[in-house]
Amino acid sequence: MRQTEQTPNYDLSYPFNSTTTTNTNPLGPSMSPPPRRGKLVPILTVGSAVLISAILVLVVASLGLGTFPPSSVFKNTSSAHAPLVPPSQVVGRVFFSSSVQINENTSQGIADQVELDLSNIRDPAAGKSYYAWLLNDDPVEGKALLLGQLPVSNGQVHFHYAGDQLHTNLLAVTNRLLVTEEDAGTAPTTPSLDTSTWRFMAEFPQKPNPQDTVHHFSLLSHLRHLLASDPSLQSLGMPGGLDIWLFRNAQKILEWSGSARDDWASQSTDLMHRHILRILDYLDGLSYVQNDVPVDSPVLVNERIARVSLLEFDVQHQVPPGFLYHIALHLHGMVESPGATTEQKRLAIKIDTAISKVQALLEQVHQDAKKLVVMTDAQLAQPATLSLLDDMVKHAQDAFVGQFDPTTGEIQNGVTQIHYAIQRLATMEVTVIPASFARTNHSNSSSMELCIPCLLNNVQQQT
Repeated sequence: MRQTEQTPNYDLSYPFNSTTTTNTNPLGPSMSPPPRRGKLVPILTVGSAVLISAILVLVVASLGLGTFPPSSVFKNTSSAHAPLVPPSQVVGRVFFSSSVQINENTSQGIADQVELDLSNIRDPAAGKSYYAWLLNDDPVEGKALLLGQLPVSNGQVHFHYAGDQLHTNLLAVTNRLLVTEEDAGTAPTTPSLDTSTWRFMAEFPQKPNPQDTVHHFSLLSHLRHLLASDPSLQSLGMPGGLDIWLFRNAQKILEWSGSARDDWASQSTDLMHRHILRILDYLDGLSYVQNDVPVDSPVLVNERIARVSLLEFDVQHQVPPGFLYHIALHLHGMVESPGATTEQKRLAIKIDTAISKVQALLEQVHQDAKKLVVMTDAQLAQPATLSLLDDMVKHAQDAFVGQFDPTTGEIQNGVTQIHYAIQRLATMEVTVIPASFARTNHSNSSSMELCIPCLLNNVQQQT
């Protein structure tokens, strides 16, 4: 019998229980029909012993995941001084992206960069510049990160913050954006407490979902579980959130599947068998893999990582949940959270649809691997085995890279598309700070709170 450690009883990192979840399907139905998906640009990369076709930067346009549809406030204007839009109206978006400078022992390199796009805003006054800041909500130890000075061209701002030298996960430590208008000659070290200099703001909603009576998660909570830190993974020494581990582990399934097929060509049946064991360790997790492999089979993967499966086998008792199921739960939680935008809901529904298809594909990989792992060396060397290996590789590739639709010329519904789409969920809408708020608080500056997040909360309540 395989030697594995007992999985500890973690506090589950999702808000659903038997009273709030009526659908036991790991993925659940989509809330609406998914819109038509955009086209992809596949890129070829080489993994160890296998050509992994069409990977990585599929972001722009896959599953409609890349850009957001423009609204009237994003249209350019012929005037060099675009009119200031009404207070509380959306003037742009800020979203977090990843540099891919990733170390699996930290959350660094995930959500460590920022993209800010604004439209229809006035140029700053003479001698002034706009400055962008990321803030958190701690009124005592709260810190402000200066992203930089914002250039304005024809009423528009397109700004990229490349992150710090440590590739700090910004989503883990911040939740608000503030844009101030201050002296151009000297960059400020902190945002001005004079609210009359405040121009634009954005935030991730932190109001708990009233339906979540167990964990009281907010939209920000769900995003951080996906992209920064999930407690059940953190307790296993797996930082960075659910998304990056789904991406890494699904990629390993494709790599090992291709290697197993290459081993058949060289008739290296022992190596082939070892790769198949690795595939099942990741698909099943150590708590369930003993049901599929021969007695006394060795564990050939990092046991810390293999404690979390890709697939779900027991919705009521599997702890931690499988990656696909766990991510789907957080997507459902996001959609139900107060403050979720229309675009976030639309994108979450598309990701949920993709997860359903990836699950079906990985279940087919699972079935092929179960057949292969019990074969003798003589059986593995037979020509008929190659057909089974080809099938396993095809489904592993479709699950990770996505499936090509010849009628549309698109690649759809793979883990790679899911990975980049989840990053796009970390988007805040930027709104104008009402002039009435700035005037009121400026006139009462003698009694003004020294807590910028507290003041920004007041702005949100007024708008």
